[in-house]
Amino acid sequence: MKKGSLLSILTVLVMLSTLLIGCAQAAATEAPAEVPATEAVATEAPATEAAATAAEPVELEVWSFIQQHLDYFVEMSAIWNEANPDKPVKIVPVFYDWASLHDKLFAAQLAGAGVPDIADVEMGKWPMFMNGEVQFLDLNPYITEYAQDLVTPILDMVSKDGNLYAAPSHVGATVMYYNTELLEAAGIDYTTIKTWDDFEAALKTYKEATGNYMFYCETYGAYQFNVLMSELGATLIDEKGMPTLNGPEALKSVELINKWVEEDLLAFIPTGNADTPEGKAAVANGDIAAVAYPLWYMGRFTDEMPDLAGKIAIAPLPVFDANSYKSVGLGGTGTTVDKNSENAALAAEFVVWVKLSPEGSAGLWKLLGFDPVNIQVANDTSITTDPENKFLKYFSSNPFEVLASVSDKMFTQKTMQNSGIINDYLSATTWNRIFVDKEDPQTVLDETQAELLSQSK
Repeated sequence: MKKGSLLSILTVLVMLSTLLIGCAQAAATEAPAEVPATEAVATEAPATEAAATAAEPVELEVWSFIQQHLDYFVEMSAIWNEANPDKPVKIVPVFYDWASLHDKLFAAQLAGAGVPDIADVEMGKWPMFMNGEVQFLDLNPYITEYAQDLVTPILDMVSKDGNLYAAPSHVGATVMYYNTELLEAAGIDYTTIKTWDDFEAALKTYKEATGNYMFYCETYGAYQFNVLMSELGATLIDEKGMPTLNGPEALKSVELINKWVEEDLLAFIPTGNADTPEGKAAVANGDIAAVAYPLWYMGRFTDEMPDLAGKIAIAPLPVFDANSYKSVGLGGTGTTVDKNSENAALAAEFVVWVKLSPEGSAGLWKLLGFDPVNIQVANDTSITTDPENKFLKYFSSNPFEVLASVSDKMFTQKTMQNSGIINDYLSATTWNRIFVDKEDPQTVLDETQAELLSQSK
């Protein structure tokens, strides 16, 4: 990858207690639990069972911008139906691209017609649905059975005024992915990289040994910026949802990236983002040897970069010092239920089960590689060390061990009404002014803060 295009810089996370989240075949995480009382009820109510068996599936329309999510809902519905013959569901999956889904969902809510029973909402778009009267169903009454096992901060991300308006897909802990084949050829042992100073030294070594770039800079998005700010314990927005982009933590974060840019130690990744087709192609081609992304990026490797199997190690992010936070949750999707749906109660039961139950958490890991929100599955070593799991087979290090090593110091970034405005402006203006146009970082951050305050509400 040649240096010179758009570059870029890298919301939510959580303390995973001792969260080595894993997952397994649905039902495998829980004992069958057949008890005499249950059998007695079954023998005393044959008519009820017959009626339940004959129940017609209820159609639930589900919108998502991720096809794998739709496939997951369909696959898990078969398990749900087997366990709940009295209230079976038939998932009607509808795929829209990211922008179209959120626009159509918002328009349908305004019109009061055409809203699906269930819809995925990406966290970058979450704030637009939280203004005024929220049209999603409060899921709090449906999580009682699992509440004590759920990672609370990730639930806070999709809550407002004490109401839980979505079931999260994952925790999304951010880690570093290293191409060990490329690093070893340059004489670098990734396990020795503990701090950003170590990381900078590796950048220099890699460039000197290969003439190529080990790392990259994003200009479309704010993941790298989020990582550095989070390690310093700073949020991008305050308690009122207003931007906080010109404080000392913001400046330190930007100046570190800018230093590497000025010293020609970073690649300018195509499209300014490592999660676009062009950005992923650069990773797959070995144009860079390190990627800082949440654990959900594992699926990008397994599904789109098969040739790198066995060559990618997952490791904790480098830190500034011993006082730094070690990770932050970024990205994410919440699954919502339309509160006006005639099948809202059933949809809510299904959504909570498929995302937050032990069975659902197991499925999320096994099928999608997500670090689940329900921590109960973390104690099952048949899940966390399953030799047949495609994610554990692909990577040369175990992601659950990495999660365990950072779980004591995780940071949570807020996602509020102005988050989308802030990220859009940073991508369109701020990063290019600093990293491409070489303007003074403090001046640009001050002007960014002033402009975003004028746009915020």
